[in-house]
Amino acid sequence: MRLDRGVLVVGFREVDSGKTTVALALIRYLRENGIDACGFKPKAGNSIWYDFDIVYEALMQGRLYGKDAALLKRESQTELPEEVISPVHRLWCVLPADYEAITLEVPHFIADRVTICKNNYEHYVIVNKALPFKHDAENLINKLCQKATAVIYVTGPNDLNEVSGFYDEATDKAYEVISRRHDLIIYESYSDNALPWSGINGRIDLILGVEPGRIHVYDPDRYFLALQLLEGFRREITVNRIRGLIKPLKTIKVPPYRSGEVIDKMKEKMQEILHDFNSC
Repeated sequence: MRLDRGVLVVGFREVDSGKTTVALALIRYLRENGIDACGFKPKAGNSIWYDFDIVYEALMQGRLYGKDAALLKRESQTELPEEVISPVHRLWCVLPADYEAITLEVPHFIADRVTICKNNYEHYVIVNKALPFKHDAENLINKLCQKATAVIYVTGPNDLNEVSGFYDEATDKAYEVISRRHDLIIYESYSDNALPWSGINGRIDLILGVEPGRIHVYDPDRYFLALQLLEGFRREITVNRIRGLIKPLKTIKVPPYRSGEVIDKMKEKMQEILHDFNSC
């Protein structure tokens, strides 16, 4: 097996592409074959409305992480906390119907948790004070703020720009910690974003693009070349923009599976993908 750097898993849909399922199956397959693989989701987020169970569980501990980070940590069998597996986590609120047509200066998030790994873990909480409505999570957010290294309040785009360095440093430091502890990293992107972290280029052996029913296998050199061609058009490039510029090396069909068997069934698909990859 020639994998020695990492695999990037991206999705063609904003939600429910199947990225986490594929990442978990790949980690399980690699670990069962003697490779100490660990999941890494540089940026993550969830909605307080749609994901309240995991949000409540985390915030009651004075923490903020999502289900994906918890699943990646467990499958990776790592002692690293969820805040390192996913160093940047954004908690979104749902816009009230009478605000949906209004363009807000700052995205409609409640708070960001940004973790920087130094001698210990420094947790910074970026609280959005620009929301023009109540999100009803004030008490829970206070629990998070009480355990934070520092709390930073933003009221506009300039404030967000001033703290952007925290986000970059958090991802860089988390990568350093994970790469020292584990042999191979499985990167999971967020939403339908084509690039979860600018530092990922040069660290990838293979890219898997996921959508319901299919997994597309991409050559990383061609993928990053397509990204470079699109960089001037928009700040965040979606995977669907890349799709129009490069052809996959292979596409594997994936039927629907029952929830209790999906990881092991997908693990068989990972074996097929990596067998073909090693034969190239």
